[in-house]
Amino acid sequence: MGLTDITWSKFKIYDPVDSDLDNAPDLEFPFHPGSKFRAINTGIDEPSTQVNYEDFYKGMDIGWSMPHDEVQVVVSGEAEIEYFLPPLMAESGKVIAKPGSVYLLPQGARIIWRVLSDEPFRHLCICYPNPRYPIPVADSVAKLNK
Repeated sequence: MGLTDITWSKFKIYDPVDSDLDNAPDLEFPFHPGSKFRAINTGIDEPSTQVNYEDFYKGMDIGWSMPHDEVQVVVSGEAEIEYFLPPLMAESGKVIAKPGSVYLLPQGARIIWRVLSDEPFRHLCICYPNPRYPIPVADSVAKLNK
């Protein structure tokens, strides 16, 4: 395999626009009937990485198994995050994430988010490698690409 056989990512930038997320429709979180969350794709959707902007709401706990590494940056709100680490899920813990928190969700981990704040738990999700989640592109990004 040579350098020409590699699919290279392009430089991208996204300045978080709250209205992108505020105006996004509520979605149902996979495998959680009756749940709701909001998400937009920031336009950073390259071979190596996908970056989404999300809101989780107080009420239903959201559980997920990480098929990739993911770094999250909390913008607003607060959530308790319970984690179980591979390979045996014997190592676990709980933390409180609040604005300014940055954390790594490692591949293979089981995660449960419990939103503690009345306002949504708003966070940027930086996924490696790109999981190709079918999240709609942010309005501000779509307008730039017209």
